[in-house]
Amino acid sequence: MPTTYTRAALFFAVLLCCSGAAAQTPDRVEILFLDVGQGDAAVVITPRGHVALIDAGPDERTLQLLRDRGISGIDIIIASHAHADHIGGMQVIVETLPVRFYMDNGIPHTTATYRELIQVLYESDIRYLEATDRNISLGSVNLSIWPPPGEGDQNVNSIGVLVEYGDFKALFTGDSEIEELRHFLARGVPDVTLLKAPHHGSRDALTPAWLSATQPEVVVVSCGLDNRYGHPHPWALRYYKTVAEQVYRTDLNGGIKVLGAKDGTYIVETQR
Repeated sequence: MPTTYTRAALFFAVLLCCSGAAAQTPDRVEILFLDVGQGDAAVVITPRGHVALIDAGPDERTLQLLRDRGISGIDIIIASHAHADHIGGMQVIVETLPVRFYMDNGIPHTTATYRELIQVLYESDIRYLEATDRNISLGSVNLSIWPPPGEGDQNVNSIGVLVEYGDFKALFTGDSEIEELRHFLARGVPDVTLLKAPHHGSRDALTPAWLSATQPEVVVVSCGLDNRYGHPHPWALRYYKTVAEQVYRTDLNGGIKVLGAKDGTYIVETQR
């Protein structure tokens, strides 16, 4: 395995080119897991400052966290699925920051949060991208989009996103549960450096086959402190720790930053 360091504290027709992040890290891709409580929000910042946002948490605090990081624009937003803990903070972001592209799973939801967001997007100049099997180039960083199966509820239709920067790979699959993990395994899943635990580390989002295929060195669980769902499940944590060298949680560690190099090495920094 590549050396690990830890510190506490499609290609489609258009090449994305808007730089929205200040003080990016040269020669490393920066992945930020934002501490948004019970929800998901992660930012990918390339060495040249291109920005992708994967989910936006449950509320407006995500926008403030982006501003705190110096992010003034976003190349692409990917909403893994339409549950409020993933898109609740999206509307204020698209109303406030310049955004070039927006992608979701294409499956409508009945909530006011979803309807109001779609109306704002419809009235904006943001270009919509379907979650088809495609590669999106953010300069030296590639986003491989894994489309959901298209059957079942929102969770099992989460978009998969594989972030690749040389030998460094990070995988996001929203709130995928076992049914969708099998769907992804059937298409082929590589081993990865970093895995965002599906469905906030719940027991219904993990199988031995999934861990055997992904072989993550670092697992990050995005969840709220003392949340009513019991995330992450102790059983899932035990399984993650049998494979990964490090398991981090936003409820305990706060915001988590992973800096990945092309040779597969990485640095992890935590807020607490």
